[in-house]
Amino acid sequence: MAINSICSFLVSPGKHVENPDQALGVMLALRGHLFEMLNGIYEGSEVECEIPIRFVTTDPAIQHSVVRADFINYFRSPGVRAGRFIAHRLRDVTTNKSGLGLLFLILGQEAGQRKFVLSRFPADVGILAEAQKGGLRIDFLERIFMKNAQSYKAALYLGRSLDADFWNGSATDKQVNASNQQIAYYWIKDFLASDFFTTAQAGTRRIARAIRSASGISQDKDVKHDLVAFARFVQALDGQRFSINQLFQRFNLPQNARESILSVLPGERTASDVFAIDAEEFRRHASFASVELDTGAMMIAPSDQFEDVFEKTTINENEGVVRFATEGKIVDERVRGRK
Repeated sequence: MAINSICSFLVSPGKHVENPDQALGVMLALRGHLFEMLNGIYEGSEVECEIPIRFVTTDPAIQHSVVRADFINYFRSPGVRAGRFIAHRLRDVTTNKSGLGLLFLILGQEAGQRKFVLSRFPADVGILAEAQKGGLRIDFLERIFMKNAQSYKAALYLGRSLDADFWNGSATDKQVNASNQQIAYYWIKDFLASDFFTTAQAGTRRIARAIRSASGISQDKDVKHDLVAFARFVQALDGQRFSINQLFQRFNLPQNARESILSVLPGERTASDVFAIDAEEFRRHASFASVELDTGAMMIAPSDQFEDVFEKTTINENEGVVRFATEGKIVDERVRGRK
């Protein structure tokens, strides 16, 4: 898609500031080194912005989002005047910790579909050294932008209809530690007034049920063991955001165990949805791990405590003979029928 316009704003921190500075804006020329760099972000946004998001509405009966309305106004009349509403929203949720930033509003269109990319670059500091006749001049610079062209936040929206589309988007945050796939809350929840497309409860419920179903279906003892361990690891990540595929990678889950989970998911795409893990929700749907021996004995314990409750000792590795041991006070005894 070709870029139609780029509007840029200098956005200072305005949260908890009594009289915040106005965001200064300018329309950029669609040529030169800066344009080439921004064009790379624009063209790569559909790959880089991999975290699905959607606008949050306060009243489900009346679909309305102030942020989306500002976007639509900008689409109709792209420029500094319409873009300043968006820039001031970013200013009003930006703290001194995030600091000064440059916001770019990049709008393109092709085959009747609009593509809107928002990107924010942080300010940095540096030292400029210039050789001069007879000596050296050194200056401290407080406003250096794009020192690292790969350090930015971005959001992408695609759609054809201004009335029906642009409720969902996708986002990325290149300023955070890529190893845990986190993203700044203020960029998604405060600035864009959005939430992750897959809610914490829905995503957690999906992975918990998948682990439970896979462990019940599989006849492979190693796979069952891996799934029990995987369940314990997942619960420990309460509040952190991952996709199911990212969880596989984080814990290096063996391929057989991965396939057993993927086989019971409602669709292949759901393994890529990012969500916040809710440990309490996980325990509701996959709270206990169990081991049944060929002697008829069965051990059950909370999945995140199983290895602490039962001490496992290998008696004969070749024949798979093991011994489990535990101790404690009897608090309940009952006879159960087999389901």
